[in-house]
Amino acid sequence: MSNNKKNILIIVSILLLIIAILTGIMSIQINGKKISKNIYVNDVNLGGLSKTQAQQLLSDKYKINNIKVNYLDKSWNVDYKKIELNYDISKTVDKAYSLNRNKSAFENLIKTIKLNFGNKDTLKIYTNYKNEKLKEEINKISKEINIDVKNASLSIDGSNVKVSDESEGIEVNIQKSIESLEKELSKGKFESKLIVTKVEPKVKKEQLKDIDTVLASYSTNIVGSVLGRNDNIRLATKKTSDVLLMPGDQFSYNKYTGLRTVENGYKNAPVIVEGTLQEGLGGGVCQVSSTLYNSVLYSGLEIVNVKNHSIPSGYVPKGRDATVTDEGIDFVFKNNLKHPIYVNNYVSGSTIICQIYGSSKDIQNIQIITNTDQVAVAPIKKVDDPSMPKGKEKVLERGREGYTVSTYRLYKDKNGQVSKKEKVSTSYYPKKQGVIAVGTKEEKVEQKPEAKQEIKPEQKPEVKSEVNQSNTNENKPENQPQEENNHKITNLENNNPPILDGKS
Repeated sequence: MSNNKKNILIIVSILLLIIAILTGIMSIQINGKKISKNIYVNDVNLGGLSKTQAQQLLSDKYKINNIKVNYLDKSWNVDYKKIELNYDISKTVDKAYSLNRNKSAFENLIKTIKLNFGNKDTLKIYTNYKNEKLKEEINKISKEINIDVKNASLSIDGSNVKVSDESEGIEVNIQKSIESLEKELSKGKFESKLIVTKVEPKVKKEQLKDIDTVLASYSTNIVGSVLGRNDNIRLATKKTSDVLLMPGDQFSYNKYTGLRTVENGYKNAPVIVEGTLQEGLGGGVCQVSSTLYNSVLYSGLEIVNVKNHSIPSGYVPKGRDATVTDEGIDFVFKNNLKHPIYVNNYVSGSTIICQIYGSSKDIQNIQIITNTDQVAVAPIKKVDDPSMPKGKEKVLERGREGYTVSTYRLYKDKNGQVSKKEKVSTSYYPKKQGVIAVGTKEEKVEQKPEAKQEIKPEQKPEVKSEVNQSNTNENKPENQPQEENNHKITNLENNNPPILDGKS
């Protein structure tokens, strides 16, 4: 064997020996009970320490304090006890110990060698706290910082439209502020800056400059409404007014009125439920929705959802009413125009007025027509009444004809010619059966008893005549009950309760 080959063999043997020795040493470290060299928690070196020693060192180094958060030149303190803040020393030490022990044997060996030859691995200290409680504390602080964004808005002064300026808002980003604080806490620091962002207004004055006219207005009368109904109408009118809709925005009537509950300010008044008039909360709100519906029709806005009542309403023509309920029936329309619109509703005296403001560029010549497609005659059911004289009748339930009505919107050009005909809806008002009581009671006619007389000689039977006359007067049938019955029927007809409102 040549000298060169001997030298190479010696060198390889030495290297293998070094690797074997090194591997053995590293294996001893890996299987030992101490943390590997060059493992730090922030600036604290835990290398070569046992878990117990490392825990004691970190406990001495990291003490819990109150948190200080800052924004500009202001600062706020958060009591660590309120958020149950503490350091998880045990978890941190376990993480440090496992850094060169949590993978495959080869990977652990390589990691250990790198750490022994100068590579440094730095961990953050683990912290525990109640996230929801910290959110509460930051949320309280944010109320002192936040400034509400102000959209440009409209106000109506007579026939004048006034537009107010918009302004930016600022808002504490709670989640990002907590994340920033977590980073500082993991470094052992108890001070952090709050993350505050600007909030841009969604509606700017420039966008509203084209709102310069009333696109459509519609009104209905509330004369004769009961007090609770009037209150509900005024409340619903107010809640659905002063609404700005940008192009593409939708208006949900139920969203703005809220549930018809006592807590929301609504009162008892007549409502239609399944074709009958009953007392219920919010009676009257459907007259507002129906009035607004007609204003929307004349404005040329898109009808997304509308449903008629089960009984024709007295305040708008058939086919032009819009019922709403808390159970899901809603009146919804969309601003399909090129410019913003503004909903302005109010009560003046005994009149509901609903107006849609918009751009004069969006004014359209619109006519609304309805067609009664079908009329269903109300069926009549007659029931025997043995307590009423035969031949007499009494209305127990009034019937109602049924209707199917189609509603159309006609768009006309500047010459008044129809350029487009749109079918808006089909309204179905079901018929209702009437019930009439028919008397079956037979009138009993009492028989007149014949008087026995003794006819004396030379006397005329005058006594018999007097007796017959007396008996006739006493037993003559009276007509008074029939007159009373006739009077009651008249009252029933004259006092039939009027239909006041659609279902609420």
